[in-house]
Amino acid sequence: MTEDAVVEDRGETVEWLELFFDLVVVAAVAVLTEGLREDPTPGGLGLFVVLYVAIWLSWVSVVLYANVARDRTRVSPVVYSMFLVAVMAASAPGHFERRANLFAAAFLLVRAVAARGSLSTGRILTSWPLLQLGGLATPWIVAMWVEAPAKYGLWALGLGVDLFFVLVRGEQPAMEKMQRLRDRMTGRRDRGRRPVPELEVVGVEEEHLDERLGLFMIIVLGEAVSQLVVAASTRPWTPELLRPGVLGFVMLVGLWWLTFSYGFTAAPHTRLAQMPPRFALPMHLATTLGVVCLAAGLGEMVFHPDEELHGLLRWVMCGGVALHFLVTGIGGVAARAPYRWVFGWALPCTLVPLLVASLELGNGPTTLSLLACVAWMV
Repeated sequence: MTEDAVVEDRGETVEWLELFFDLVVVAAVAVLTEGLREDPTPGGLGLFVVLYVAIWLSWVSVVLYANVARDRTRVSPVVYSMFLVAVMAASAPGHFERRANLFAAAFLLVRAVAARGSLSTGRILTSWPLLQLGGLATPWIVAMWVEAPAKYGLWALGLGVDLFFVLVRGEQPAMEKMQRLRDRMTGRRDRGRRPVPELEVVGVEEEHLDERLGLFMIIVLGEAVSQLVVAASTRPWTPELLRPGVLGFVMLVGLWWLTFSYGFTAAPHTRLAQMPPRFALPMHLATTLGVVCLAAGLGEMVFHPDEELHGLLRWVMCGGVALHFLVTGIGGVAARAPYRWVFGWALPCTLVPLLVASLELGNGPTTLSLLACVAWMV
């Protein structure tokens, strides 16, 4: 593979290379879900969220690189990132804590690869500064000499600062940011490095980004379905297994239909790709996290059908559905949906799962209640 190899046919909505990259990311999500099911404690949940946010930020960096580069997209940054995300999945500290530093190093390298690739195109996305600037690395580097759980606290601090920075300063004046980048790159040129490309401020390609966000949701739903299928293929078909398995499958199909009909927010007339990335992308993070949490609960139900769902996993499962529909409601409000829809559909489907979790119902009533919420939205 040469350094000059580029992805052709940019007219395609989703590139095959990007699809391949998505599958690696979803494999990483499956590893994180399994880790949460094996450690259903507050600490395990916190680590799961931190790891998921890191995986998601790695994914979105590559997505935005391809989106901004367009016809200048190179194969090598995507392939390198794919390998690094695979390393992150294999070294996730949910299973082997001593691999945590490798996870952190791979995370920092993914963002560096995406930033370097993006800068080489000369196209600057000012509404998501993490693409070019790579984010705050100091907490991750310091954490390499800190033991867990303080190590994970530093990771969370770094991720939190990154997201806060995006939300608060994502739209700072483009020329100011361009000037800093130009000065930095000019200094490299003066030291004999490759020529500095002409810099220009660009926006996201909305159609491509909307497709990529929705497709990631579809693949995450597919991974959840695969858990149900694997459990059904390796265990006796008892009523305790079939009940959550069938109901869970119908629930996931319902979520798929909402995504297929309205996009990843499942809100009518909403395309968050038309919003600035600093708002749309954190909402995508939240809604996909909700689906992954739902998948963790369903997976535990079908893999251990004779046991009631652990208290924390019940909250994770119900809270995931609530989080998903909370984003749906926010998307509806952003699209100026009628108040009748907001208070008659989105709000009840956000509150009911939390009520169900607090009532400590059995596996059957819990699954039926969540399915009813999805059916109501459909």
